[in-house]
Amino acid sequence: LTTLRLNGNSKRLFKSRVQPMQVFSLCEALQDDCNVLFLDLSYNQVNDLAAQAVAGLIKANRTMKFINLGGNCIGPLGAEHLARALSAPGCTLQVLSLAGNPLGEDGVMAIGDMLRVNTSLQGLDISDVQVGIKGIISICAALGGEGEEDVNRTLQAIDISAPIIQQQQDTTTLSVARMLASNSTLKELGLGKHRLVDNQLEMLVTYGLLRNNTLVSLDLRANRLSGFSGPQLERLVTERQQLTSLNLASNMLGDAGARALAATLPYSPWLTRLDLRSNTIGEQGLVALAEALGLASHLRLLLLWGNPMGLAASRALHDSLSSLQQGVATAGGKLVTDLTTYEVDGRAQVALLQVDGSEVVDEEE
Repeated sequence: LTTLRLNGNSKRLFKSRVQPMQVFSLCEALQDDCNVLFLDLSYNQVNDLAAQAVAGLIKANRTMKFINLGGNCIGPLGAEHLARALSAPGCTLQVLSLAGNPLGEDGVMAIGDMLRVNTSLQGLDISDVQVGIKGIISICAALGGEGEEDVNRTLQAIDISAPIIQQQQDTTTLSVARMLASNSTLKELGLGKHRLVDNQLEMLVTYGLLRNNTLVSLDLRANRLSGFSGPQLERLVTERQQLTSLNLASNMLGDAGARALAATLPYSPWLTRLDLRSNTIGEQGLVALAEALGLASHLRLLLLWGNPMGLAASRALHDSLSSLQQGVATAGGKLVTDLTTYEVDGRAQVALLQVDGSEVVDEEE
């Protein structure tokens, strides 16, 4: 047994979720275990006291690599217990998810201090943890900054989506940009729901993303980017040749933003995954994207559902996707989309197709 799944949102545990005292017993039993590598305790009743027990497990068990504590009720005190365990010499945990816990500013700042000394973590999810400006700055400072010496050199993926930012301000954007400019290990970054607007994206691209050489996946979903961000997205996609995945879902890019991205697709063979769902893209933008698909055989995932698709867009997508399906054998790869097209009485129609990201297989370099 290498994987122990006790997630409370599963069918078998939905009505009998793991309680704090059960977490104590479980952690005690696993302290000397050498087989379990993956522990999932998400969506249960794990509180600060139970988090302390998990912290003890992290200190005692040197074989466990992945712990998921997302969707629980761990607060600042529990975050501090976990941070102390992860700061201890010899820590071997590689991935930790705390998404959806009320860690607050103090809890995230404790996580930031931990990142300065931890050398084992490769992935960290602290999205939707009720963090504000101070916590975001603390995390960014721990991951890189001008003149900083005690910064993290091992973390490869972090999600800091959905902070509590009441109004538009540039402080967090500048902190993220400075971090990206100096960080040399981060490969995946989640910045969803940061309330980013067009001028802040320009700041992020100019002072951060274009100065970074390692990032391959960027999540900008559910921000406030409009069609005016088109030129910055064009710069990002064409000049950042390491970027393979870009999530722009639930913004307001419209036709202008879609046309800018469509113009870059044929000349950006490194970009293989693009998410443009729910972006108020109209006929012109969707037609431009459909026409670009024929020249973008490198694209492996394109998500477009949630945009208004009229007759012209439906016809263009139907023709492009049908042509791509016929040419799969010669193109060397398959494009996965969330759309399926068909004809009724000579009129093209589009319907939603449920897709799984695991279906996508990128070509080897």
